[in-house]
Amino acid sequence: MAFYTSLTGLNAAQTDLSVTSNNIANSGSYGFKKTTTDFGELVADSPLASAKNIGQGTRLRATIQDFTSGSMKTTNRALDMMVNGDGFFLVKSQGASGTISLTRDGSFLTDKNNNVVTSDGHYLQVYATDNSGNIYTNGDTASATGGRTVKNLTLPSYEDQITLDSTDKGSLVTVGNSLAATGNVTVDGHTIYGAKITLGGAGYTDTANTKLSGGVLTITGGRVDNASTRVANTVTYTSTNATATVNPSATGTTLTNITSLGTLASNGSTYTGKIMDASGAEDTTGKVSPIQKDESGDTSSALSNIAVATDGKVTATFANGNQYILGAVALGDVNNRNGLHSTGNANWTVTGTSGNLNYREADTSGLGSVQSGALELSNIDLTQELVNLISEQRNFQANSKAISTDNQMVSYVMNIQS
Repeated sequence: MAFYTSLTGLNAAQTDLSVTSNNIANSGSYGFKKTTTDFGELVADSPLASAKNIGQGTRLRATIQDFTSGSMKTTNRALDMMVNGDGFFLVKSQGASGTISLTRDGSFLTDKNNNVVTSDGHYLQVYATDNSGNIYTNGDTASATGGRTVKNLTLPSYEDQITLDSTDKGSLVTVGNSLAATGNVTVDGHTIYGAKITLGGAGYTDTANTKLSGGVLTITGGRVDNASTRVANTVTYTSTNATATVNPSATGTTLTNITSLGTLASNGSTYTGKIMDASGAEDTTGKVSPIQKDESGDTSSALSNIAVATDGKVTATFANGNQYILGAVALGDVNNRNGLHSTGNANWTVTGTSGNLNYREADTSGLGSVQSGALELSNIDLTQELVNLISEQRNFQANSKAISTDNQMVSYVMNIQS
């Protein structure tokens, strides 16, 4: 009996060693949370057992993760974030029905489509906001998100990838395909052939999301009819009161008509302009040729900076000085954190024992604020882990000695007659 009792002690010491080794191995992993072991006594109990019942060893009851915050490492990179508090970042796996995970590792990157992702490709989740930073709610407070719209965070390369979807709660900022086209334009009596026209930050004015107004319209490039020759256009014209028509489809929204160029401005002067057809006559429909894939964008409205505030609001600033709030980083938590299922890379998923995922807003809900330009280190105390190694070694040696002693006692009994 003593042999098997000590064997459970050996297994326990081995498990303890494995947990400590894992802690030490991940001491440099961002957002990692140390694990401890919880052992319990094994007792053979029955209604007729005496009060002098002897235990039969030990067993692993649970592994417990310590979710206290780790130290901060400053990186000065906007997409490196940490939670100053108890909350978790929410990330979504790829696919139509992606799984939401919780993570403390805020080392986010961008993929080929400018989505903000983790190193394993999970999309960072943000609340949809209007351009004033107000989080959009549809009134469905019974939903898991409290009626707030949660989406992937996508960064625009140029301002012409921004559109504002008007709702009763404000103008939601949407990042999509570049709204760019080519067309012939007359400005102040001169025709610019093959000009590039981009429209960014415009708001939808109809429920079908086909008509736009406002935003910033930019005319660049092309060739100007100068007497009998055409020379390259080097002037940039902008306006903020243009109207346009777009064609939404499954593959993206394209800019098809400029119904009004608005009041154009360049170098402090204002001009009127019209869309012309191939024959040089005014096209009253404002038809232009969509650019299906705008690789270059308009350099005057290229993305120049991304900033994340403590309340999670992500602000994009463009070269022309215009700013848009792309969303607010969503935080989450559960009632029983030790019921979470660890999936690696400092990620956890909700289980039946963890309780439901609670969506929260940063800096307002008790889950902490968002710190941009910093990462959370693991909460491993290497000194403590090395002390644990010594203790686990002693436990292993003691149980080994007990097995050796039991074996010697059995050998004495077996050799009595000899």
